[in-house]
Amino acid sequence: MYSDKIISKFPLIIQIIPNSIMNKYFLLIYLTLIIASPALTQNLTQTVKGKVYDRDSHISLPGATVIVAGTDPLIGTTTDGQGRFTLTGIPLGRIDLKISFIGYDHHYVSGLLLSSSEEAVVDIPLKEKVTGLKEVVIKDDFDKDKALNSMATLSARSVSLEESQRFAGGMEDFSRLVAAFGGVSPSSIDNNEIIIRGNPAKGILWRLEGVEIPVPNHLAHAFNSGGVVSMFSPFMMANSDFFTGAFPAEYGNVLSGVFDINFRTGNPDKRKYAVGIGGYGIDFAAEGPFKKGKPATYLANFRVSTTSLLKQVMPVETGLPDYADLAFNLDFPTKKAGVFSLWSLNGFGRIAFSPTKEPVDWENSWDNIKYNITYGMSATGLNHKVIIGKKSYLSSSLSFSMTENTNVSGQLDSLKKESQVADISESNYSVYLKSMFNHKFSARHTNRSGLMVNYFGFNYNDLANTNPAIQDTLDFVLSDKGAATLFQLYSQSKYQLSSKWMLNAGLHFMFFGLNGNFSIEPRIGLGWQVAPKHRLGIAYGKHSRIEPLRIYLISLPAGEGEALVNKDLQITKAHHFVLGYDWNINVNLHFKIEPYFQLLYDVPVIPDSSFSMINYQNDMFFNSKLNNSGTGTNVGVDLTFERFMSNNYYYMFTASVYQSKYKEGDGIERNTRLNQNYVFNVLGGKEWKVRENNFLSINGKFTVLGGMRYTSPDQAASQEYQSVVYDYSRIYEDQWHTNYYLDFSLNYRINRSRVAHIFIIQAKNLTMQKELIGFAYNYKDQVAEPIELAVILPYVSYKIEF
Repeated sequence: MYSDKIISKFPLIIQIIPNSIMNKYFLLIYLTLIIASPALTQNLTQTVKGKVYDRDSHISLPGATVIVAGTDPLIGTTTDGQGRFTLTGIPLGRIDLKISFIGYDHHYVSGLLLSSSEEAVVDIPLKEKVTGLKEVVIKDDFDKDKALNSMATLSARSVSLEESQRFAGGMEDFSRLVAAFGGVSPSSIDNNEIIIRGNPAKGILWRLEGVEIPVPNHLAHAFNSGGVVSMFSPFMMANSDFFTGAFPAEYGNVLSGVFDINFRTGNPDKRKYAVGIGGYGIDFAAEGPFKKGKPATYLANFRVSTTSLLKQVMPVETGLPDYADLAFNLDFPTKKAGVFSLWSLNGFGRIAFSPTKEPVDWENSWDNIKYNITYGMSATGLNHKVIIGKKSYLSSSLSFSMTENTNVSGQLDSLKKESQVADISESNYSVYLKSMFNHKFSARHTNRSGLMVNYFGFNYNDLANTNPAIQDTLDFVLSDKGAATLFQLYSQSKYQLSSKWMLNAGLHFMFFGLNGNFSIEPRIGLGWQVAPKHRLGIAYGKHSRIEPLRIYLISLPAGEGEALVNKDLQITKAHHFVLGYDWNINVNLHFKIEPYFQLLYDVPVIPDSSFSMINYQNDMFFNSKLNNSGTGTNVGVDLTFERFMSNNYYYMFTASVYQSKYKEGDGIERNTRLNQNYVFNVLGGKEWKVRENNFLSINGKFTVLGGMRYTSPDQAASQEYQSVVYDYSRIYEDQWHTNYYLDFSLNYRINRSRVAHIFIIQAKNLTMQKELIGFAYNYKDQVAEPIELAVILPYVSYKIEF
C-alpha cells in the first residue's frame, strides 16, 4: 500500500555547493565591496510615492496628509485629486510615515527602507471612524502585522519581501519566512514545505492576484506540496497575507492555511533593472512604463538555477535539482474603465539520480535507486478592477493554469538490471473565472460577495508498485482523462456593532461537479476592544477541500469490467475554532496568543486499516476502496511576542504547542505523521548605518523543533525481503529526537547614486542537526536502518539594482 521506494526524501538532493563555486561567490563579493565602498561625501536622498484610499471601499482620498515622522524641517505633503502623493528629498535608510485624514483613524507605516536605486511606492488604506457611537479611545493604527484583508478577525498577518530578505532562514522565500510565525512548523532543511497547526501542506490554498493557482514551488510534487524553492522571485513580490485558520468567507477549497500573494506593479515614471546572482540562481528583472508619461507599466523577471547552468559539465545525474521560472505583471490603468492587469507565473524543475557505485559497493537500498522526476506549473490571468460610484468596486479575473509532473523511478539489482517502481505522467489544467463585488453601505457596514467557477481537466497515465518492498509488479494502473467543475459562491460582511465590538460574518458554498458533492460553510468572527491596547477575539469557520483527483479515479474490478470505487467520496471538511488575545504594549511591541481547536471529518480512509488521507503523501499509491468515516483533531496554542523594526533593531519569540491526532478505518486514535508537538523560535537582528549611505544588518534565528513522527520497520520481514518493510500496526508511534537549529544572515547594502548593491549571506542549520529522511536496508548488517542527513544549507546572493 505504501511506496517506500518512490522517494519522498532524496538522500543527495542537498549537497554543499562545490568549494570552487563558493569561492567564486565570495571573490565576487570581495571585489564588488572594494569597488563600491569608497566613502561618499554626499548624503543621498530618495522619493516616496503612493496612494491613500478607503480601506473598505477602495475609493481614493484626496487631501490626506502624509508626513515623514521625525524630520526637521518636516517633510510632508497632501494627496491630490486621485489620492496620490509624492515626497522627495528623504535621506536613505528607514523612515516612518504618518497618514491622517479628517474622519479617519491615523495610520502609520514604520521601518520603510529607502534605497538609492528604487523609489519607494506605498499604497495606504485608512479606516473610517464610526460616528454616532459612544466615544472610546483607541490607539492609533500601529498594527504592523495586520492582514491586508479587512475581513480577517484572527489567525492572519501580512508578510513582506523585506522580512524575507532580513529574517535569518527566510532566504527570500515567503514559505521559509512564515516558518518563524506562530502555528507554523518547517518540514525539513532541504525544502520549503510548511506544516500549519498540524495540517499537511496539501491543504493550503495558494492565491496569486486574487486567483487560485497550483502549488508554486519547484518540484512540489516530489515534496508533498513543498519544494526546493518557491517560483516567486523576490523582484516580483509585494506585501501579501498569510492565514493559519478560521478563514474569511472568500477563501474556499482550503483546510490548513492560505497564502494570498500579490505582485507589485512596475515603476510608472522610470525604467529600472536588476541582476541577481545567488544560491537559488541568476535573476534578470526589468520594470517601468511602456511609454514615458503614460500610466501603463510592466514588471518582469526571469530566473535560472545555478545547477541548470552547471549540469552541462556534470558527468552523471547527481541528485541536485535544476529549474527555471518566468513571471511578469503588466498594468493598464484607464481613465474611466478601471484598471486591467495581465500577470503570469511559470516554472519548471527536474531532479534525477543514477547510481555511480558498482553493485559490490552498494551499502544500502538507497544506493541502487534510480529516479527522474519533473514538475512544471504555469498560471496566467487577466484581472479587471473598476470603482463604481463612491462606495463600491467590482473585481473580476479570468485565468488559465496547468501542471505537468512525471516520476520514473526504479531499483537496480546486482546486474544493474532495473526493476521499475513507478512510471507516472500526470497533467492538469484549469480555466478559472472569478468576480467579486464590494460595497460599503456605511462606516459601520461593508459587504463583499462573489463567485468562482473552476473548470479543470486532467490526463493521467500512471503505473506504480503499491508495495515494492515485497513485489515487483506495477499493480497500480490509472489511465484516464476528463474534466470537472468546482463552483464556489460566498458573501461576507464586516459590521461595527459598537465602538468596541466588530463582527465579521459570512457564508461559503462549494459544489464539486465530478460527483455532485457540496459543502455549506458558515464563517464568523467577533472582536472586542476591551481597552485601548487590548483586544479579544473569537472566530469559527467550516472549511473543506477536495482530495487529489487521482484518489477519485481509482478503479477496481467489478463484474466483467471496472468501477470507479472512490468517485462518490464526500469532500473532506473541518471545523476551526480560534480564540485570540492581542496586547499592543506600545507602538513597536506586540503580544498575541491564540488557542485553537480543529475537528476534521468526512476524511477518506481505508476500512479496517491504519490508512487515512490526513497522512497522504504524493508518492503513495494504493488500490483500495475508501469511505468517509475518518476524523482528525488538531488542538494547541500559538504565542507571539514581537518587537517590530524600530531604532534599527527587532526581535520576535514564537511558540506553538499542539497535538495532532486522527482516527482511521479501524477506529483507533493515533498520532498523525505531522504531530511534532512543539516548535519554538527566537529571532532578531540589528542594523547599522555604515559611512554615509551604506547599511549592514546581522540577523539570527534559533529554533527548537519536535521530531517528526515515523513508522518503525519490521526487521524480520525486512530481512526476508532484503528491503525495508514497515510495521503499520505501529504507524507513527515513534518520534525522532528534538532538533535545535541555528540560522544566520548578514545583509550589506551599498547605495550609490541611482545604483544599489545588495549582498545577502545566509546559512541554515549551523548546529549541524541530523534529520531523519527515511529508512534503508543495510545489505552488510542485514538490518533496516534510519538514514540521517546533517548539512549546513548556504545561501549567498548578490544583486545590483539600477
